[in-house]
Amino acid sequence: MGHQPSAADCFALICRALRASTLFAEWPLPSIERLAKMARLEHHKKHTQVLAADRERREVLVVVSGSVEVSRTNADGSRFVGILMRAGDCSGLVRLLPEIRAPYDYVVLEEALLVHAPSDAMIEIMNDEPILWRSVALLLLSRQRDNAVSMQQRVLSDLSTQLAARIVELLAASDISGAGGRGQSLHLSQSKLASMLGKSRQTINKELGKLSAKGLITIDYGKIDVLDLPALEALAASGSSR
Repeated sequence: MGHQPSAADCFALICRALRASTLFAEWPLPSIERLAKMARLEHHKKHTQVLAADRERREVLVVVSGSVEVSRTNADGSRFVGILMRAGDCSGLVRLLPEIRAPYDYVVLEEALLVHAPSDAMIEIMNDEPILWRSVALLLLSRQRDNAVSMQQRVLSDLSTQLAARIVELLAASDISGAGGRGQSLHLSQSKLASMLGKSRQTINKELGKLSAKGLITIDYGKIDVLDLPALEALAASGSSR
């Protein structure tokens, strides 16, 4: 039987995780501790779905370790993968708005430890200290910028450029996760990559072959090795400069 962390250990870990996240990094310690007292720490096994029992539960999720895929499936079964959350990432800010429904799926790709922070508790703390809303505004503006760039790439760039941009983005995310050093490999299936770009696996396989023929990457089962990162970054950047 494994060792169960004490309440004090969980509280300390939640505080550290919040302070290490993008959203809460500039919050003062008393505010962090206030939220940590109302948050909970949950371990999620690989391939399980977070919030499966209540997909619209109003919580902000912060990744302590592991990785979580945020996706959406429509009525006919078509699936779109939005982002991959890794250590320090957070999701669910739209749940700060009580009238907004957000039926996203959170699927654990690598065994994950998550902080579940109640939306109402966050709102109460930020209303008591309005300056804390600044962190929410800055993060949302950053994401709006990223979404605008992504939309521009989809409209103005060819698929090879879009694919290069997504690979570069995922490599950067793996760096943030604390692997140490600049990552050169992605452990990701072509089906997953296809879902992120809204294309078929066969189409993505063809485009990966083009990047491989240029000497930028090599492809293996469930893995992409980047051979020339500067050239891949240059290709990715060409889409946003058009």
